[in-house]
Amino acid sequence: MASSRFASYFGGVGKALSVRDYRIYWIGQLVSVQGTWMNRVASGVLMYHITQSSAWLGAVAFLYFIPLCLIGPIAGPIADNVGYRRTAMASMVVAVVIAFLMAGLTYYDLMTPYILGGLILIQGLGHAFDFPARQVLIQLLVGRENMPAAIALNTTTFNGAALTGPAIAAVVLSYGQTVIGDAAPALCFATYGFASAWFIISLLRIRARDEPRRATTAAQLYGELLEGFAYIRGHETIRTILILWVVASFFVRAYVDLLPGIAAAVFGQGVGGLGILLAASGAGALVLSIIMAVRGSVKGMPRLLVISIVIDAIAILVFSATPNFWIATAMMVIAGGFVVTAAVSAQTLVQATVDLNYRGRVLAVYLSLVPSAQSIGAFVIGWIAERTGLSFGVAAGAVVTLIVALFLGPSIWRRAKEIETQATGPIGGGHGAAHGPATETKSNN
Repeated sequence: MASSRFASYFGGVGKALSVRDYRIYWIGQLVSVQGTWMNRVASGVLMYHITQSSAWLGAVAFLYFIPLCLIGPIAGPIADNVGYRRTAMASMVVAVVIAFLMAGLTYYDLMTPYILGGLILIQGLGHAFDFPARQVLIQLLVGRENMPAAIALNTTTFNGAALTGPAIAAVVLSYGQTVIGDAAPALCFATYGFASAWFIISLLRIRARDEPRRATTAAQLYGELLEGFAYIRGHETIRTILILWVVASFFVRAYVDLLPGIAAAVFGQGVGGLGILLAASGAGALVLSIIMAVRGSVKGMPRLLVISIVIDAIAILVFSATPNFWIATAMMVIAGGFVVTAAVSAQTLVQATVDLNYRGRVLAVYLSLVPSAQSIGAFVIGWIAERTGLSFGVAAGAVVTLIVALFLGPSIWRRAKEIETQATGPIGGGHGAAHGPATETKSNN
């Protein structure tokens, strides 16, 4: 009865949180992502401090996400066979070990750009398995009906941490500089390690368990991977959304990873100014992702995806063109808000229209291509910025995104009603699905 009242007060997000296992998962996620953002900020600050190079700064994101591009598609079939909960837990163990190793090396002044890059690469390898496993686990915990709200809430949590995480990181870095000087990022790395350990405990408390592992050969995994790519190629909705969102991620989402350099080189700001820009982006993301979570519906999402990408690109274009720090901060609010709206829309539509027998493989491809596009974009734009300046590189990416949106957006706009029908209609047999056993069970309330 209490769960029903809670759900009625908070709409779709209330229904999702009324599921016990998802509620435990979400609280663990809430703690974990604070550390993720702190680690992300600290890695960029440390790399830029060591090298004073925009290219090296872009390399931080590239090295973290490149395993997602190379390993991510394989991670989906592996998680389908090993189990989503087991896969997520193993990945978090890797995160804990690497986080404390980074903290130790930084504290004892043993960190170099190459060591930092190598450890970030290993972190990315662990998360290449973690990301698709976590996303499928969400759907299995709450069911398809509550999936849009759960995805939006999960995105709200991550982007809310984009506000609180960098703010906490800025405080910790400022305090650390007064206590341990340039080794201050070590405190953020250690916090990330503890936060990841907390999430492992949350996964242990979830009642839902993986089914017994299936014996699978490398040839079978390769075959399942090819089936996943063939399914995406033949699914017009998923294919079109994926192409548009990957392009947008490559050219406009990269600004997040380049902000340490932009704050210092363009606006002459230190850690405090970086914290303001990151917090502004996180604030916009938090507000709109909360709206998306409470909304909890796929109605209007196809057109909302197109609109959000266009507005985001325009905001980034203005951000890169203005010399005024406070105008740039305002643009960060808009960019952060609409980039998360686009992210929630794209991922929800993909998960809502995919045949359940392909969910692990399709999500693995989605979650490998999108973050990888962002990281490769940060690397490419960072490399260009070494020669043209950060503002020009970021502006060029925004212009390219607008051009691509003009070509691909109309297709999604025209088919909006059809896509919404696919997302709410029957599942399990469409689009040439090859049926196979599920590897998880839905938890009870």
